[in-house]
Amino acid sequence: MDDKIKDYILNAHPIQWIEYSEELRDSSELIWKESKQTKVHINFPKRLDKPGLSRPYFLNIGFSIENLLKGLLISENPDYLKDGKISSEISSGHNLENLASKVTTLKFDKKELDFLKILSKAIPNWSRYPIPKRWEIKNTEEIVTENIREVFLKMWDKIGFKIYELTKDGWNGPNEVNLGLWRSSYFEGTLDFELPEIEKK
Repeated sequence: MDDKIKDYILNAHPIQWIEYSEELRDSSELIWKESKQTKVHINFPKRLDKPGLSRPYFLNIGFSIENLLKGLLISENPDYLKDGKISSEISSGHNLENLASKVTTLKFDKKELDFLKILSKAIPNWSRYPIPKRWEIKNTEEIVTENIREVFLKMWDKIGFKIYELTKDGWNGPNEVNLGLWRSSYFEGTLDFELPEIEKK
């Protein structure tokens, strides 16, 4: 197998998707904390009656959940990376509802699906640009709230734990690229499992 294909698959295995999603989650938390420091920050003034950090917050959490969903789908379907090409099943657009509908190891309730619907509109539109693609399209911008943050963090844990559960004891990727056992201090503190015994020779 071409080493470049192998490297591509190694850089796209589920752990990589979790790690990048975690960076985006942590960035969103920094934005959240900054937004709470003062009602009007000199560098982040309000936009009329809207918080100045609301759109960047949604952009970060949207991409964070998108990365997690793709990581979960790759955990379930390693062939989505076959031959060093990411499948169009998970790489076309930012429709998180569509991605969630492909997941087989988790169920999402109405509240979570409504949240994904918000993020699916935020990522390509109002959290990313000041105007929609055409004047006829209405920007239905959401405002960040404690409730939004809570839904995001709970959903992050839910999807992240499932990826961990599916891959912590190994992942059989495409093109004979396989990963062995791995452990995360974040997930270990929450998941109910025992470390496997090490065979002594």
